[in-house]
Amino acid sequence: MTLRAIGEQVGLTPPAVAERIRKLEEEGIIRSYRIGIDRTRLDCGITGFIMVAPEPEKYTAFCAFCEQRPEITEHYHVIGHYNAMLRFAVRDTNALDDLLSQIKQYGDSRTSVELKTLFASKELPLP
Repeated sequence: MTLRAIGEQVGLTPPAVAERIRKLEEEGIIRSYRIGIDRTRLDCGITGFIMVAPEPEKYTAFCAFCEQRPEITEHYHVIGHYNAMLRFAVRDTNALDDLLSQIKQYGDSRTSVELKTLFASKELPLP
């Protein structure tokens, strides 16, 4: 979205919008920007989630493993039997099998393969 388009929505000039955005970035309210990628066009046809219950003494090594693996795109610490939720994107079932085999060394896991994305993100309502 352009500064002009934002300005039209909120009644500001593009330079005023740019200044407000700069301030929000400096204050840490805007932390990053994202792009949407069609993973299937990048040959990552299988996506989904893996819930993992790493053994406590292996948790630090597990986190390092997740950070190093490019096919693990997100890692959340959650509450419940499984205390890690991973989002993954792999080329095929062989790549998924390889990933799961390596995760198994850290603890029990449960995998869900994504069939269809109904929506990937929602805009937060502004106060």
